[in-house]
Amino acid sequence: MNNKYVFYMDDFGTRTICKGATNASSPAHELSFALGGVIVAFEDVEELSENLKAFCNKWDVPSLHGNKIRSGKGKFGFLKKDEEKKKAFFVDLDNLVLDDRLIAHACVVCRPGYRDRYLNKYPDGTRWDMSKTAFDISVERAAKLAMQDGRSLDVVYERTGAKEDRLLERYFEDLKNTGLGFCTQNSGSYGPLSSEQFTKHLNVIWPDGKGNPLLQLADLIVHPVSHVTCGKQNRAYNQLVERRMLLDFKHEDETVGVKYSCYDGEYGNWKDL
Repeated sequence: MNNKYVFYMDDFGTRTICKGATNASSPAHELSFALGGVIVAFEDVEELSENLKAFCNKWDVPSLHGNKIRSGKGKFGFLKKDEEKKKAFFVDLDNLVLDDRLIAHACVVCRPGYRDRYLNKYPDGTRWDMSKTAFDISVERAAKLAMQDGRSLDVVYERTGAKEDRLLERYFEDLKNTGLGFCTQNSGSYGPLSSEQFTKHLNVIWPDGKGNPLLQLADLIVHPVSHVTCGKQNRAYNQLVERRMLLDFKHEDETVGVKYSCYDGEYGNWKDL
């Protein structure tokens, strides 16, 4: 089935619920957890993959990993030593990532906000599992894009560990079998999809490693979409907005876009910057 989108999903931050001193001033990876990346039309996957491989060959790097690029580690050590080469690298990287065929999408959850809202209400953590919240919302909104455009949806996620991988695949099957687990009264305004709609429009989910070119692009995109919640100006995020690459710009329903969840009170101050 070629008439489909593929949602390449990576994670950002710590996926466990925080119980300690994590607050609005905590580092971004402690403040937020996200599942997201890029949605790509199936017919564009091969060319986009080849473009990334050509980039890596040109710059003699095995793969693209955001953390190594930002820290200048390993094969990216030249980014700390050669300013002219660094400038040329980032010009090429911008041309690679700022491709209109990539749709940036994620569900980003505020960990302390989630804790404050749900820990006492659901102390066992079973109904309001944070990673399930992020997965369900991000996949549902990707599925709504597929429905709008007459397509179906595959999900590809980066392997993390056997336990975490099983959870994601269970979440996927839960969407098909029972739909979303959110309170219907609270979520009604978002027009939640039914299990029948999920079954019709979701195809398959499978894991892959860091060698997958589109998962590398997912890593590069989920970081700025999530990191912006720390309240600092983020050039990469601003470029995604300027190029209208966010899911927010791709769907006729204004409620279908990148979701920032539980950023209440002081946790949401970054939105006013």
